[in-house]
Amino acid sequence: MLWLVIQFIVGIALLNKAADWFARGAASVAELSGMPRLWMGAILGGFVSAIPEKLFSCFGAALGHSELAVGNVIGSVTFNSVLLGICLLQARGPIDKRWFRDHGIPMLVCLLILTAFGMSSSIGWPVGLLFICLCAFYVVWSVITAKRQPEMARQAEEIAAETLGQGNSQQRRWVASLLLAIGIPLLLLSSYWLYRVSVQMAQAFGITESVVGLTLVAVGTSLPELAACLAATRRGHLDTTIGLIFGESIFVGMGATGISALFGRLTITPANQLFDLPVMLLLRMLPFLPLLWGRTPGRVTGYILLVGYAVYIYALFALYGVFQI
Repeated sequence: MLWLVIQFIVGIALLNKAADWFARGAASVAELSGMPRLWMGAILGGFVSAIPEKLFSCFGAALGHSELAVGNVIGSVTFNSVLLGICLLQARGPIDKRWFRDHGIPMLVCLLILTAFGMSSSIGWPVGLLFICLCAFYVVWSVITAKRQPEMARQAEEIAAETLGQGNSQQRRWVASLLLAIGIPLLLLSSYWLYRVSVQMAQAFGITESVVGLTLVAVGTSLPELAACLAATRRGHLDTTIGLIFGESIFVGMGATGISALFGRLTITPANQLFDLPVMLLLRMLPFLPLLWGRTPGRVTGYILLVGYAVYIYALFALYGVFQI
């Protein structure tokens, strides 16, 4: 049992590090090819950071363990409520409502679509293609909204600049080649490693693969977002961080589900339909309730999100007898 836990931790660490190297290499290649930093920031803000969830879910779907894939998606989107709660607790002033309008509403729409399709018994490749198209549309939407608001555009470009690092074109070319040469194989290897260990952990703990995906894997693959969230908040980029969390939920919910559905039909369990998806949707809708009264969410909403997620995890494990309520 202990050896499985050690393997899981190592797999999470390798996967997150490989995703970081890939993001840096891909960003350098994109800049050298002439892509504007505004577009790079919009893509890096969610799509690339969701790579761990995408690859893990793809292995689960392709190798006949779609419960892991679906659980990872739902669990990661639900865990983003924790990230938002942390941001709200650290806020020193009102949140700009534009972020909720320009990024929060598209997120809710996408999650409603995910929940609606999740009420069926499975998701196949036609729906997967639809989800991927929605992700692409959101990238375009992010750039359009950023161009209308100079502050958002500047912060998106800062995201790209921080990922790129320093160095001239020749140095970046060599560094990008090295990062991609190491990052891509390591991404594939670590994703498969984590997938195999997750299956073994479900068997060892006597719980379903869906629960492992909803909890351990979801939290582990979301650690880079947690670190980025804390770092951006410390630098005073609170509004940007909240926008990134909304975008991350779209890229995981739509992107990871869509891509993995191309590799194999995703089975949606009754527990996902009756418990996990409704809780996910409820936690993601809670921050929008204060807006109905003309206010913005604050510390109270942050505490509610953290407590709500803790209660969900407790109830989830209690339902499977890991511990008793």
